[in-house]
Amino acid sequence: MWIKNLCVFQSSERFTFTAQELEDTLQAVRCGKLGSQSLSTEGVVAPLKDHEALLHSDGSLILGMYQETSRLLPGAVVKELLDEKLALIEEEEGRRPGRKERADLKDQITFELMPRAFTRSRRTPFLIDLQRHRILVDAGTDARAEQVITLLRKAIGSLPVTRPNAGFSPATALTQWLREPGAMPAGFTLGDRVELKSTADDKASARFSALDLGSNEVLAHLDGGMQATKLNMVWNDEFEFDLTDTLQLKRIKPLELTQENLDNLRDDDALAELMARLSLQAGLLRDVLDRLYEHFEVETVEA
Repeated sequence: MWIKNLCVFQSSERFTFTAQELEDTLQAVRCGKLGSQSLSTEGVVAPLKDHEALLHSDGSLILGMYQETSRLLPGAVVKELLDEKLALIEEEEGRRPGRKERADLKDQITFELMPRAFTRSRRTPFLIDLQRHRILVDAGTDARAEQVITLLRKAIGSLPVTRPNAGFSPATALTQWLREPGAMPAGFTLGDRVELKSTADDKASARFSALDLGSNEVLAHLDGGMQATKLNMVWNDEFEFDLTDTLQLKRIKPLELTQENLDNLRDDDALAELMARLSLQAGLLRDVLDRLYEHFEVETVEA
């Protein structure tokens, strides 16, 4: 397992629960079976097959898994059957059903099709860092990450976590780093991808990849009034990622040295291997977030 997209939620208070206490609390929000007439269900599930535990911990890190199961009932299928019923009524009774009757017919069709609809489950891993009092959600979208936090908050009752709030504009810093790579915090170097957006009303944007980010082409866009909103960066030659202007990490990828270390962690015990891999990556992410949060003046809780 390797976290690929990271949405971070920083707590304003120390986490006081233990892994076992949280395990007991989350039993109330286990993801149950999807009822025959339900569109979706959500909750936490066991991260590993053949392991009943909802959480796994190495002492400073807790791994959990959020799951949402939904029924796939394409609107086009419902519409096709509804059109057939409406046409049959018009042919046999010589009238066109009104709005309320059409709505009732649509509900009836949906009710009849629901038990036969396919289901899809989507899993989202999350890590709770007990050292830094952060929740790290491996989600590609903000909406998915918020679903996880909402469920945890529902179970725990009080969970004072928020997105990292920078003391100054991250986009301004990302843009400066493009012009002056030497201004980046120690340990970081520029990668080869960037997304730019115009500060003018036209909202123009540009993307560059597999390119020297110090090229005249990129700098010309900056001179034209654009600023960086997502910048590819490398941490100590260990892994690369895209840093967004909301301080989220996307497209996290291990580089050669880290990949070798991950490969060396192979173990016949699936749980031992999983936790070893997560501990390795969590340590790297902890260092990166510490350095970034210090630079951007993000308020954190002392370890």
